[in-house]
Amino acid sequence: MHSASQDLGRSPSRTTVVPFTKPLAKLGLASELRSTLILSSLESLRTGGLMDRYHGLLAPSYAGAIDHLVAGVWLPMEVAVAHYDACERLGLTLEEQLQLGAAVSERVHGSFLMLLRAARKVGATPWTALSKTAHMYDRLFQGGGGVGVRKLGPKEARLDLVGVPALDVPYFRHALRGVVEAGASLFCSRCYVRELRRPGLASASLRISWV
Repeated sequence: MHSASQDLGRSPSRTTVVPFTKPLAKLGLASELRSTLILSSLESLRTGGLMDRYHGLLAPSYAGAIDHLVAGVWLPMEVAVAHYDACERLGLTLEEQLQLGAAVSERVHGSFLMLLRAARKVGATPWTALSKTAHMYDRLFQGGGGVGVRKLGPKEARLDLVGVPALDVPYFRHALRGVVEAGASLFCSRCYVRELRRPGLASASLRISWV
């Protein structure tokens, strides 16, 4: 029987845009996440007037770590999971989660996205951004896991993230959709991102299309 994990593990072909750096079984799990990602998420919550509710939902044992975050350091994945679990408990609509993810994209990748936006003027497309996903992954996660991108059509791609425990929290996956859509939308008139069946735990698969 064909499975999502089998599909992920296919040998690289002419449709592969960003290959996984290792066989899936050897990627392991990301153990740390860049604190800037959490700080940007918190700023989005603050802008939306959600911080009081968030603090009431955050597991008390992680409150100190969250309250004393500084930018540009590696944060244990368990702290990130606790943060996104509290975000999940806010009970926001899917649209609200996507919007918060889009806001995080601008904050985390602001200067990088500005360079890509300028590149559009000389013919860059969403493939330009997608080709940089391995670089972006390494900026945000370390210790294991990885990202892969395959071309499904002239204006359609599949992005797979594996080995990131935070992806087991629905909020994080939905916010990720917002991040991806915000980045790809810099190069097209309209971008559509939807989540595909998950290949397994600590993973997510997104189908991205644009016009």
